Amino acid sequence: MVAEVYLSGRLKNNSGCAVTLSSSAVLFVVEYCAPVDVRIIFVKDAAAQSEEQIELPLHALQKLHHTFTETELLPLIVQNCQLPVIFDPKIAMVRSGLCCAVRHLVKLADATSPTKHFKDLLGFRQGSLRMCAEVSGWTKLCEVELNKSLTQLIQDIRLVSDTGKSEVELPQDLLKLEAHFLKPPKIHNDDKMRRAVLKEVKEEMGDEKTRSQILKNCTLRRNSFLLVKEKQFPHGNRTFRLVKHFRDINEEKQNVSNKCEKHIHNGSAQITAKGDNSVEDLIKGIESLNYLDVELLHLYSEGIEMTVADLVLFVYLYHVITPHVMKWLGQMVKVEGIQLMVDSCFKVTHLAQALTEVKSAGVLLSLPRMVDVSEDDMELSRRCRSKHKAYKPDVSHVLRKITASGIVPKTGEHLRGSDVTLDWGTMPSAVHPKEGQVPAKRTARKCQQLENLVTSVTAMAQSGDVIVDFCSGGGHLGLAVAYLLPECKVYLIENKEESLVKAIQRIDALKLKNVILYQCNLDYFHGKFDIGVCLHACGSATDMVLQQCLNNSSAFVICPCCYGCIQKTHLMAYPRSQCFVDAFRSSLPTTLPTNGVYKDFLTLGHAADQTEFNIALEEQGRYCSNLVDTDRAELAREQGYSVILCSLQPLTCTPKNNLILGTPNHRSFTVS
Repeated sequence: MVAEVYLSGRLKNNSGCAVTLSSSAVLFVVEYCAPVDVRIIFVKDAAAQSEEQIELPLHALQKLHHTFTETELLPLIVQNCQLPVIFDPKIAMVRSGLCCAVRHLVKLADATSPTKHFKDLLGFRQGSLRMCAEVSGWTKLCEVELNKSLTQLIQDIRLVSDTGKSEVELPQDLLKLEAHFLKPPKIHNDDKMRRAVLKEVKEEMGDEKTRSQILKNCTLRRNSFLLVKEKQFPHGNRTFRLVKHFRDINEEKQNVSNKCEKHIHNGSAQITAKGDNSVEDLIKGIESLNYLDVELLHLYSEGIEMTVADLVLFVYLYHVITPHVMKWLGQMVKVEGIQLMVDSCFKVTHLAQALTEVKSAGVLLSLPRMVDVSEDDMELSRRCRSKHKAYKPDVSHVLRKITASGIVPKTGEHLRGSDVTLDWGTMPSAVHPKEGQVPAKRTARKCQQLENLVTSVTAMAQSGDVIVDFCSGGGHLGLAVAYLLPECKVYLIENKEESLVKAIQRIDALKLKNVILYQCNLDYFHGKFDIGVCLHACGSATDMVLQQCLNNSSAFVICPCCYGCIQKTHLMAYPRSQCFVDAFRSSLPTTLPTNGVYKDFLTLGHAADQTEFNIALEEQGRYCSNLVDTDRAELAREQGYSVILCSLQPLTCTPKNNLILGTPNHRSFTVS
């Protein structure tokens, strides 16, 4: 069955199709990875029309298996998510978001044409653009920031004649990327790679057939020796520089160097002439190299190899010129097939024409007045920087502030009291955690954790409810709920495809018809639901789940985890509740910046992670975790919720054993 790709776009006066930058990027990947058997559905989305800055010409449309529709006519499960969306009807699975979509297209292409090595585009350990924007500064830049800021840049340039501006400012997000290319590439096991390159060069020097070519690529100057080595790959090339710097070079050596360069430019036949001192110097230069003389060049966005991130950024940045970005673009258009696609497949962007118009109108493209790309909230890497750490005096200082503010954790009892067990023996084996590949030593504790949450959901649920298991993993929680509440619909939301594959196997074994899968980031799910649940969503993911529930006026059953990983994002700040913000600020001198409130809360989160059993700080850790979760509970209470903060039973089932239960005023708990 053909996968359906839903993109924001609309027919424009029969002259072409207007699409967003993200839609254009997806189409570019479809073309690059051809043949991929997909059907494109362009969705006329009124909310996105202002972002439709790219025009797809009619001849490009004719190459696509495509149709046009409107948002209201989409299947409900597709409407639930942010475009672009890929829908697989065969397994009732929706993939949402730019990064998720392009990664899946690459996987489809690799499965169709394995000899073309499309999977290499997913990068080292297939991690390119895998992490969601909330925990990866690199994904955030590629998927969110540049998408938004370059769309705005195109709008600003096109409005120049209307507004009478004399200057258009380049976005700081573009300068982040420019600064990124200035840094050395981060390569796994780079020393091993350097040694391999050096070994290959020296082996080629021992072969008469390859020796002359190596010598042709050498340059011997007054104080350095340079050799450029290029290795070809299916998607782009790797380029290495072997540089040897000399300390003492006399005038005689300089003359030899000049002679050597002359011979190089005259061709390989003269270079290999016997008795030529310049050739001997080159050979000695190569023999003196060691692996530390090998430089890995930052040619592509994620290092020395082309990845799917390069395809996305290429669409975004075509004709947007800053020095190192332009150098990267020059490297990209050398890749086989890309320039051909730019010329014949579809017009990537009208920004080149717009820039020409700006120049003819005497309008300047200027740098931002205040540029600070060195201290971003999250560095440009696949994972965020290390979590906040606090020393004992920091924790003591914050706890004194808490005491002075009068904040006291409010705890209660589980909805079912002490009766939170499930009879696993009466349920099919596929529901049991051991079938979800949970290690045997953890199975009993996993069952206890699930029991606490499942019995909470069954106490809240009403027939016909939509229940969402956020950060579902392999579906341990959601599938148990789906089995016990067949009259309800259950959505599993998870951004790791490998986990959802495991869930699919268990759904097939259970023959469940009330489960739908979503592979997407939490904030890309926009559907309506009645109860939201999550078990051990890490750090800020817990708060994103809570915010989703509050936005939907939905009940929630949340077991937090990884308090030390809490971090403000483009979606939220800390503390979460106004109650805590006011209390923390009241303890600060009026001369101090309010950023101190955020750092104090991070310190509280750091201490809240120290809840391992039988350690000296366990009691303090539990107190701090109760404080963090009281902040979350207060946020819900401020929006009219009834909230209970209690503990999983028994406490020994996990050190992270807090449970937050909440219902809006139009629903009620069913307390046993």
